[in-house]
Amino acid sequence: MPESPESSPSSSSLPSPDLARARVALQRCADTSPKAIHAAVRAAFTALPNIDALLRPGRRVFLKVNLVSNATREEAICTDPEVVRAAVIEVRARGATPVIGDNPAIASEASVLRASGIGAIAAELGVETPDMGPTATLKCARAERFDAFEVSKAILDADVLLNLPKLKTHTLTYMSMAVKNLFGLIPGIRKARWHVRAPHADLMAILLNDLYGGVADHFAARGGGLLHLCDGVNALEGDGPGHGGRPRFLGAILASTDAMALDRVGCEVAGLDPECLVTLPRAWRRPLGKGERANTDRVEIVGATIADFAGVRLVPPTGGGFKLDGIAMWLGNQRWLRDLMIEHPRLTADQACIGCRRCAEICPADAIRFSSAALPVPVFDKRPCIRCYCCAEVCPKGAIEKSPLPWLGRLFT
Repeated sequence: MPESPESSPSSSSLPSPDLARARVALQRCADTSPKAIHAAVRAAFTALPNIDALLRPGRRVFLKVNLVSNATREEAICTDPEVVRAAVIEVRARGATPVIGDNPAIASEASVLRASGIGAIAAELGVETPDMGPTATLKCARAERFDAFEVSKAILDADVLLNLPKLKTHTLTYMSMAVKNLFGLIPGIRKARWHVRAPHADLMAILLNDLYGGVADHFAARGGGLLHLCDGVNALEGDGPGHGGRPRFLGAILASTDAMALDRVGCEVAGLDPECLVTLPRAWRRPLGKGERANTDRVEIVGATIADFAGVRLVPPTGGGFKLDGIAMWLGNQRWLRDLMIEHPRLTADQACIGCRRCAEICPADAIRFSSAALPVPVFDKRPCIRCYCCAEVCPKGAIEKSPLPWLGRLFT
């Protein structure tokens, strides 16, 4: 599909934004056709205040897509290539220069770009896909616990970060949208190492929020900004964010400059509970963003409404929404109690494992072994396992799942 020669409609006709509120543009897609997707993305961009100033001529805009693993568009694991195409068109229509990239967990970026269809879009439109290997230190002045990250320099060198998450359920964090997608700023296998420092969902929530605060401050200091465009056209439900989940048509496009507000609205569009998304309650306390559930008047939704998605409820991940806090967090960190409190990875009943060993390769705790060539399936050692579920995320066959929540964990739900 050729790039449209027409500029996007001006946002000057929109009402003046209330700066005390976060605006989330919500648009419906009737289907997965390029025409429907492009119209929804165009409308979402136009509805955001100051979008033309943010994406003004001369600015370099990094489109941070979601490239978890080698997956096709139909599997709804990576950002939809037509959403990426539409975003490129909108950026260029305002005179800015787009570049595209991400850091997959194990697979090479080139292979995931190819499998997802995003690589073909980049080649067709002549969009740069820079080297993501070189890193730079991102300082997080507002950090609660994690105050520095080594991230891809190509992203930090941009003027604007356009975050393009996929709306998905997630076995560790409950859902993956704007805030979780920023974890992809960290190159490849290094992400697994961060799971050792944040070995359960609540510590991971602190880490993700610290990273978000640092990213937002970095681009504000550069005089640019941070913009989020969430692909909820074909969402992922169940034990996402990889092949353990199932694609489901949702028909939603969301956009905002406030990741917390977008993530809260995204939960509600999906029919799921925002308080179960581990990053949100912790962000509300700090505060980071204006997505507090108790202060719904601080978020302005334009375009479609939550009611337009009434009756939709994505299937949540196994054990979705279970969080540790206070004394429960302390107990969950005690290795001798962990097996009684927290689920652990195991093979699915259909034994779909193909023996690729990617699970063992990514495991940051060395808790997975293949004892011999005669044993082509993984053996999980619960004792060192930190319950990051990276193994399930990278499994190309969705052959790893969560066990049921143990009895002691059920007491704290």
